[in-house]
Amino acid sequence: MTAIPVYNADGVKTGEIAVDANLFDKTVRRGLLKEALIAHLASQRQGTHMTKSRAFVAGGGKKPWKQKGTGRARQGSTRSPQWVGGGHAHHIKPRDYAYQLPAGQRRVALLSSIRYRLEKNAVFAVEGLDTLNAPSTKAVAKFLGKAGLRRPLLVSENDAKNLYLSARNIPQVTVTESRNLNAGAILTHTNLVFTKAAIEALVKDLSAGKKD
Repeated sequence: MTAIPVYNADGVKTGEIAVDANLFDKTVRRGLLKEALIAHLASQRQGTHMTKSRAFVAGGGKKPWKQKGTGRARQGSTRSPQWVGGGHAHHIKPRDYAYQLPAGQRRVALLSSIRYRLEKNAVFAVEGLDTLNAPSTKAVAKFLGKAGLRRPLLVSENDAKNLYLSARNIPQVTVTESRNLNAGAILTHTNLVFTKAAIEALVKDLSAGKKD
């Protein structure tokens, strides 16, 4: 059994939740986690890079010189790739780099990544942050500082709007719902912080799945 520390909204440890690490995965599947991380990082790329081909470069409508009789190589446009100021021969186009692993692999990778963070003692639970009455960046920053959590991924069970609004301006802090949790997001953050409701719901679902 592995103990997950539980903190209150003030960053004070109030207890622990005992979970079986094998409930997530029997071992850390490092090869699969690498694939999941690469897919996640590829999906974050904007892909808006572009260079101009001769079709996009202005000018060059007139033939520089006549075809024959000058002793020089024939040229049709000053915007051809061989000219300074001309277009690129193999120009870069905007593209979407995003891709996904198969659904079964994504689920296994998610569970294995949680197992990985458990082995690193980097999984925590918190009470009170998902029930904030109003956005409070100060409250979330105080909790993270007091608990000593760097680069955390905060996971709520449902849509915790006030938690999201409170944390969005804190550098290297991300808030997500448990239904949107994925291995790539877990691996790109140092600590995984569930709300108590989220971790309890996850353990309950996994336990029910093991019994079926």
